[in-house]
Amino acid sequence: MPRGLVFFSRPVSSRWKRRRRGFVACLLLTTLALVWPGYVPFSGTFPLVLGLPLSLAWVVGWLFVMLIALTWLYRGEDDREHH
Repeated sequence: MPRGLVFFSRPVSSRWKRRRRGFVACLLLTTLALVWPGYVPFSGTFPLVLGLPLSLAWVVGWLFVMLIALTWLYRGEDDREHH
């Protein structure tokens, strides 16, 4: 039985590594889009997007992108468990 902090209990496939790298790239892109200077062009209150101020719609949109990325990463982990 392993002791301490264990990240992977079996070898990691190259497909899983690509999936993790893609997720990290999406995470970095989202971070850059939500902080200065990526947020500055979208920091106004007008126009309204689906009834939300542009600044809030920008944040909600990137949260949705991260939801999709996390789902994609989770599905890949599920595939890894079955093979």
